[in-house]
Amino acid sequence: MRISRLVLWSIILLLLITNITTFLIFSGDNSKEEYRLDENTKIDRNKPLAEIENEEILYQDWMDQLVRLYGEKVLTDLIDQEVVFQLAEKEDIDIHPKIIERELSRMMIMQGLQTPEEREQQITKWTEQIKFRYFLQYLLTEDISIPESEIEEYYNTFQNQYQFDDMIQLSHILVSNQQEAELVIAKLEEGMSFAQVANEYSSDTETAGQGGYLGYYSETSSFIPDQYYEEAISIDEGTYSEPLSVGSGYAIIFHHQHLSAIQLSYDEAYQEVRQDIALDRMETDVDPSILREQLEVDLIYKE
Repeated sequence: MRISRLVLWSIILLLLITNITTFLIFSGDNSKEEYRLDENTKIDRNKPLAEIENEEILYQDWMDQLVRLYGEKVLTDLIDQEVVFQLAEKEDIDIHPKIIERELSRMMIMQGLQTPEEREQQITKWTEQIKFRYFLQYLLTEDISIPESEIEEYYNTFQNQYQFDDMIQLSHILVSNQQEAELVIAKLEEGMSFAQVANEYSSDTETAGQGGYLGYYSETSSFIPDQYYEEAISIDEGTYSEPLSVGSGYAIIFHHQHLSAIQLSYDEAYQEVRQDIALDRMETDVDPSILREQLEVDLIYKE
């Protein structure tokens, strides 16, 4: 039975969603009038959350509905998370730091454009998600025997999927001539943000509305001019380039982030490779709850 990483990441996404719901339901001191959902959002428990004509949606109405609809599911997911992490600690399961680094890089690419501050806020949460997925794979497959020769052959055949290529995250402003390029540089030096200048001056209509954002690219990418990668590597993250001659125009690029290549040797990837082969052979669905029987779990709350 093929159980892909997509299934496991779907479980993690579900746990993330239910964790958010958990935070809404259970976070904060309920005796306080106000609590912060995050750095930018605060909720006043004594004020309506919404008003429709003369009807109000109150904080307690919201909480009651969340508990009724999601309370039990959130609780069981939290139990499964705790079971996985306790078993991982009990069995002294280790995850290679390179695997965490690689998965963080992959998640950054999926997330898209973020400020350095936003990325830092996400790293702790993402790291826990990565560990949960790895520990869950390990625990579900540890009793499945895989010959050493098969693990080595699998790694040699599919080793690229365990590596991460060097990537750069870019935006650009494209103009038709040197004069326009100098105007763009002048606006940037005056303090206009790169996104604002791109929106106003870039001739690339597909990206101008997104502040010139292009995405992540490797050195071998055929979707950007060669000069982009070479120039980005030569300038610091968070800075823009001098005008580059590209085709019939000029480009100014912004280097958001550089994600260095991560190469895992056979020994470093061994345990992950073994897990991937074993997942293919599992005859049951991926279900974290089957691990509960290995610990004493007393479910006190019941619907």
